[in-house]
Amino acid sequence: MPMATLAAPCSSRHSLLHHHHCRLISPPASARLVRRGRCVRSYASSTREREAAVARMPRLAHRDVMLALAREAETRLGARLLPSEVPANVREFSEDEGRALGSVDVRRGAPGSSIDFFLEAWFHRTLPSGGAIDITALIVFLNGATDAPHFVMDLIQAGPSSLIILLDLLPRRDLPLHPGYIDAYYAATGADAHRRDVVERVPQARPYVSPSLLVRSLWSPTAVVVDVQCGEGGVARLEEIVRGQLASSAEAVLDVWLERCAGSVVEMKAEERERLVARDKMIIATDVEVNLTANLPKMFSADVSDRVVAEISKVFVGP
Repeated sequence: MPMATLAAPCSSRHSLLHHHHCRLISPPASARLVRRGRCVRSYASSTREREAAVARMPRLAHRDVMLALAREAETRLGARLLPSEVPANVREFSEDEGRALGSVDVRRGAPGSSIDFFLEAWFHRTLPSGGAIDITALIVFLNGATDAPHFVMDLIQAGPSSLIILLDLLPRRDLPLHPGYIDAYYAATGADAHRRDVVERVPQARPYVSPSLLVRSLWSPTAVVVDVQCGEGGVARLEEIVRGQLASSAEAVLDVWLERCAGSVVEMKAEERERLVARDKMIIATDVEVNLTANLPKMFSADVSDRVVAEISKVFVGP
């Protein structure tokens, strides 16, 4: 969920880590055959429901960009995602005569894939002052089959000409202790060039500093973590940035993740794998507690917030 509101690649040309063996996988042929019809229907249905829910929210450039990214990710992950089991009153909800709108969907990874879960969240709240806050997130976590980074993108818009952008291949290793991990997923993939396209080439972008020290420690060296402030009358400029540099960089980072991370498998000792999974669960459990539980009630009633948090928690940290 949106962390901002808390106050060598696997290919034939590169090796991941000197002491690991990495390979790319696709779902077993039998699994693809069994689930093909179900997954196609699920993808079409989830796409229709998502776009219908988002269409009821005010049109924003950042939502258009995220819709395109979600479609691309779902299409390319295909049968590696199971159909959604999220209840209808979490996939879409509305309060206060439409002034508070939300949509959350989660799809688990299919057996045999490296995907843990695929989460998308869309929130809109009209404020009593007449402004609005809009939060959009696309988060895809991998499981213990690999130590490859997760994909995280959060966009928080609290004004017509401002936007907080969090975009990263979230590392799962202590980077100073694993220089090969840096080489594989960040240096060799050109990820830093995509960071520079936003951080260094957009004059209106300034560093975003989370109030959480834990959150600040999680980002990779190539993360885009910025607060774009275009000032009074800067609505058109913000849209230009979102549809230009942001869309281009986000598409590129997602492509790196889909090509180099989403299908990887890394051989690890059992103890090492357990530590990796425990670290993932600690991070996400903290995010649910500090971020979701604390902040959703600021946008929605306690009943709606509790329902949404409970459903997300089932996937993040278990029932």
